[in-house]
Amino acid sequence: MKLVLGSGLLAGGVYLTTDTFGRTWREFVIGELAQRGLHLDFRRLIINPVGGIVAQDVQVFADAGRRQLLAEVNHLNLDFNIGRLMEGRFVVEGLELSHARVALPVEQESRAQDKTNANEHTVIEIEDLNARVFIQEGRLEIRQAEGRLAGIALNVTGELLLPSGSTRESRASTPDKGASLTQMADLGRHRLGIRKALNWLGRFSFTRSPKLSLEIHGALAQPEEMVARLYFDADGLRYDSFTCDSLRAEVEYSAGMVDLTRFYLKDRLGEVNANANWTLGADDLRFHLTSSADLPGLASAFLSNEKLREIVFYEPPHLALEGVWHVGGGLAGHKRPVHVTGSLECGRFGTRGELFEGLKAMIGVAPEGVYIRDLLLRHKSGTLAAQSLVHEQQGTRYDLVLRMDPRAFLPFAQMKQTREIIQRFEFSPESSIHFELTGSGPEPDPQQCLNKGRGDLRRFKYKGLYLDELQADVEFKHPTQNYRNVKIRRPEGVGEVQSVEVHDEEKWVKLDGVKSAMDPVGVVGVFGPKTAEIIARYRLPNTTRVELDGTLFYRAPEKNDFRVKFSHPTGTGRYPLLDEDHIISAPVGELVFKQTELKFDVSGQLYGGPLSARGTVDLRPDVDGFSVEVKAARFMQEIFNKRVPFEKVRAVVKETGALTKVDIGATLLDGGFTLKGSFGGARGPESYTGDMELKNLSLARFSDVFMRGNDSQGDVTGFFKFTGQLRDWSALKGSGALTILNGDLYSIPIVGVLAPMLGTILPKQIAGYNIAKEADCTFEVADGNLVTKNFEALTSTFKILLDGRIDFLRDILDMDAQVRVRGLPGLVFLPFSELLEYKGTGSVSDPRWEAKLFRGVERSPRQDSTREAMKEGEKPASQPSEPVLPRLKKALTPLFKSPGSR
Repeated sequence: MKLVLGSGLLAGGVYLTTDTFGRTWREFVIGELAQRGLHLDFRRLIINPVGGIVAQDVQVFADAGRRQLLAEVNHLNLDFNIGRLMEGRFVVEGLELSHARVALPVEQESRAQDKTNANEHTVIEIEDLNARVFIQEGRLEIRQAEGRLAGIALNVTGELLLPSGSTRESRASTPDKGASLTQMADLGRHRLGIRKALNWLGRFSFTRSPKLSLEIHGALAQPEEMVARLYFDADGLRYDSFTCDSLRAEVEYSAGMVDLTRFYLKDRLGEVNANANWTLGADDLRFHLTSSADLPGLASAFLSNEKLREIVFYEPPHLALEGVWHVGGGLAGHKRPVHVTGSLECGRFGTRGELFEGLKAMIGVAPEGVYIRDLLLRHKSGTLAAQSLVHEQQGTRYDLVLRMDPRAFLPFAQMKQTREIIQRFEFSPESSIHFELTGSGPEPDPQQCLNKGRGDLRRFKYKGLYLDELQADVEFKHPTQNYRNVKIRRPEGVGEVQSVEVHDEEKWVKLDGVKSAMDPVGVVGVFGPKTAEIIARYRLPNTTRVELDGTLFYRAPEKNDFRVKFSHPTGTGRYPLLDEDHIISAPVGELVFKQTELKFDVSGQLYGGPLSARGTVDLRPDVDGFSVEVKAARFMQEIFNKRVPFEKVRAVVKETGALTKVDIGATLLDGGFTLKGSFGGARGPESYTGDMELKNLSLARFSDVFMRGNDSQGDVTGFFKFTGQLRDWSALKGSGALTILNGDLYSIPIVGVLAPMLGTILPKQIAGYNIAKEADCTFEVADGNLVTKNFEALTSTFKILLDGRIDFLRDILDMDAQVRVRGLPGLVFLPFSELLEYKGTGSVSDPRWEAKLFRGVERSPRQDSTREAMKEGEKPASQPSEPVLPRLKKALTPLFKSPGSR
């Protein structure tokens, strides 16, 4: 008997594990569960001696028609009543999951459309799920369902009402397909939102696994009427450089209403508290948020917005927002599907290397635009107050009042032109800044906005020029800027500008009505630095009146078309000429820049008489060319260490390429003076050549200058043709001739000292006839020496012959003189001819004559040393001034050349 019973049980056990049992009981179990409101399908049903009946590859549906898949489970234990099974009834009293995997499909691919992806699903997957679910009297009770959802410790409890009615009744009844499809769509959207939330959470790391607890109650047949509570708890959250100490969230769902009752976050700076509510299917989600946490970190971690990451808060910022988020999609055409109002206030913060003391603002955001009201930004140098509106239809408008150093905004300036404008200013703690500006345009882009305002700045620098005050009306829209009614004040005076127009792209500035009684170099330098360099050479007083009009192209000066006038009725300027600064009284000048040419006209009083200089300069940097005509009633020039007056001076200098030509005419010592020559050319830039002519120079005035105390008379005429090298007197070479008429021997240079010696030797009746009717000579210049061999001074009774040399580098004289008595007295003095021969030594200004008769055969030590020095070619300790011609070239070239020319 026992054998028979054991065999039967063994046979029954084998049968329960066979496919025949699974096929036989599969439909039966599915039908029994459907009668109790559970719509399942599974691939296989087996009996596990330890775990009972196990359904494998289970699919759970929301409806009897199996159109809405709720979940897929890899295995499910069915807990049935054995006693009722012995009575022939199969009753499932519970469901048990042990280390199961549950997949909640989010979006199922259509097999008909894409067979290759027929088995691919976007799912929410719960792993290692352990749960006990009891089915009692139409209710599904979930107890301690625990698993892991995307790394989150999941705990689910609740009680659900199962649908009533048998399978036959469900199939017989006509389903509401429209309602079913709507439920399916809603379920898909909810699960898609859950999937996105899980993906978003996946960016974070945690010191320990977050916890998610879910309590759910309601009827499966009416999911929209369910009640659920969700609790999320996480510590040590981290995303990139942002860290959060703790994160708490509580959500309630009831009859289609989602209520975020609490959202709490705590980080290193402060806390975030928020709540929100939303009705499923509704368009609007209402929320309220306050925060004192790290805003840049929050924006980066929660909104994937990196724009605030460069801001560092040293004190907790306070943000308060409330409003509506339009989640329904009805505002898809707008950039901002929200209506939000709020405020922001923060203390010290730093960004892009700049430190700010605080910020306060009221904020409004709507689908049509954004407004910022009562913004106040505090900086150590002052404040910025602003109002702004960015609207899709109305465009952009703003108003601001700047009372702080604008250089604080340099790191944020996008446009190069904006940075260049800001960098022109330099402020100090003593500066005062008040700048009001309004703007409007179609887009929130400064380049497209028309901006108008007025500025009042005190005690600052603009392009290095210090100003006590600047007031101006401003209007700008890329690429032009306009400044009108400009008033400038400096310690020395006031300036006015009718208008200034600047073109940022074409790089020009147009000036109209610039009038200033301030530093001319500084004022002009603001608009034209190179022009200011030219004016600076005149060293005008800083109270000089300046007028400036025209257009300056600061990147293409060849297009310039403007003029500069300057004048000072009581002041003085400096005119550099011939290595000397000459003081000009009451200077007046005009500079006209026309493309590549500069025309100038400068006048004033010089040495008590009028001075004028007019000419043109070629401003091309690769071209040397200018022409100047200088007229002066009186001009003082140093010659052999004496100040010599030139009068009625007219000098014309022209430079073409490497060659410069000079033509100078003047009245000199009551006579005429002309100098014509050239510089450079084929002989090299240091070479020069010229012709100098003297006509009827007064020996009386010559003596007043060079030989005071010597009564002189007569005049001198001569010429000198020469060549040489600049700054090298030893290279001077040339030849010339001199003629003296009606000159007393006493007045003739060098010879004049010899005349008294003749009076001690010659008879009184001969000595009295000492008027030289004529004196002339020719001479050569070379190697620093002037040599003559035929100087002859002729009177009615005798003549004086000279030959020798003058070392003008050392101012050393070495001459021989012979006096010859004319007519019958000459025969009488013939035996005493040695008494009338003399040796001259010393210098030009202090010659010493000695009769050869008393010198004997041997020369004097003084003469020996003089001759030896001249033979050896020693260079003197000092040299006389350069010739007039090369020194004129040296002085005029830098004065009338542009700064950029060679």
